Amino acid sequence: VAPNEWVFNDPIFILLNVAIGGNFGGAPDPALQMPQSMLVDYVRVYQGPDTAERFETAFVDNFEGWQLVELPFTGLARSAEQPAGAPDDGLTLTDVWGYSIAIPADGAGTALLDQVRVKPVPPPTEIMVTTTADAGPGSLREALALIAPSGTIDFDPALAGQTIALTSAQLVIDRAVTIDGSTAPGLTVSGSNAVRVLQVNGGVAAAINDLTVADGAGAPQGGGILNFGELTLVRVTVRDNSESSTGAAAFDLGGGGIYNGDGAVLNLTDSLVLNNRTLGQPGGGLYGFFNSTLNISGSTISGNVAGDVAGGLRLLGNATIVNSTISGNVSTAWHGGAMFLTDGVVSILNSTIADNSAPAGTAGGIFLGTFTAAPVTLTLQNSILANNSDVNCFQGFFGAGAVTLTSLGNNLSTDGSCAPIGTDLIAADPGLAALADNGGPTLTHALLPGSPAIDAANSAACPAVDQRGVSRDATCDIGAFEYLP
Repeated sequence: VAPNEWVFNDPIFILLNVAIGGNFGGAPDPALQMPQSMLVDYVRVYQGPDTAERFETAFVDNFEGWQLVELPFTGLARSAEQPAGAPDDGLTLTDVWGYSIAIPADGAGTALLDQVRVKPVPPPTEIMVTTTADAGPGSLREALALIAPSGTIDFDPALAGQTIALTSAQLVIDRAVTIDGSTAPGLTVSGSNAVRVLQVNGGVAAAINDLTVADGAGAPQGGGILNFGELTLVRVTVRDNSESSTGAAAFDLGGGGIYNGDGAVLNLTDSLVLNNRTLGQPGGGLYGFFNSTLNISGSTISGNVAGDVAGGLRLLGNATIVNSTISGNVSTAWHGGAMFLTDGVVSILNSTIADNSAPAGTAGGIFLGTFTAAPVTLTLQNSILANNSDVNCFQGFFGAGAVTLTSLGNNLSTDGSCAPIGTDLIAADPGLAALADNGGPTLTHALLPGSPAIDAANSAACPAVDQRGVSRDATCDIGAFEYLP
């Protein structure tokens, strides 16, 4: 071919089923006259190694039909970055490495690509978080955006005891995922007292274990966590969060630590909800809205303060509470230092509800009432209700709905306000030690020697272990703690 001439005589030339090889690198002369167009179909081009024409590129399949590529290319060169263990260069049907491509802004000419197929890279099923940064490579926020549905996010052990401080926005879980903090003990995800820490979207099943959620500032619902899906927390501490809504109290706002929304499910296992608050709304620790489900096992809710009712829990949905402690919570406005229950069915078994408070003349323990035609039901068994001001239980008939408080027996109360039956005990001194770390993942009230709760439960109904995970005796004890002499 003479200089400045194209290899083909005609302005349009079609290549089909052709193999080209044994050529060397080089750049076309700027004076070379290209044809108007060229169709390349089922063509294989072979080149020797280490030539300038080898390249890497990405294809975006964003429409049907032909894809237009501008020519000429000014650079087709090897890249300095290659995968670990890869050969010097490579181009196969499944792998491309060692190449880069540059396209000039003023490129001229056209080419048609046919039979190009791009196989998408599936999202990773496991991602390790390697930084405490709010966002960017290696961050928890990036991991939540990249993880495959039903994948697992874990943490670099070097992050143990550190804090991921969020400042830009809350984290959002929009697909099924497990966040496993066990590889970095003591790791905290903090809202920096500026943003809510976490939201779980509706229809999403998420699990979090061995992590602390702290210093969230969400509003108008959920200072630390806002859940609309199915959220399971195992060995998680939710502490020092604040729901900051101001103005008049509203029945649908609140939840200093956690807000469990309409239709949501929250499973709280071996976890702590500590020292959360609302400024002017109910549910200092936790709020369960209409149609929600709450399952609490082996957990402690303590030190939470509500600017309205329900220092510990405000429930309009259904709840099951087993082997758990609700202690030292405060309602500043009205009833329900420990719990304020309406419009649902709640069952409490082998739990300890003690030292909660509310204003004088109201129930520092449990308020059970209705303001509408919806019924509310509470059953108590093998549980301690002690030293709550002014009374342990109060039934409020403020609506047409039925209010049903039923003892299934073997409860220990410091007063007679919780509908006692023949097997219940009423004692001025329940023999409880202060809330403390008595072993296990949470805090408990230990039974003191001589406590009337010892060996006084219905053993047929007792869980096999107590809140700490300690095996119960054949004649088990009332409350969340099993006394072992």
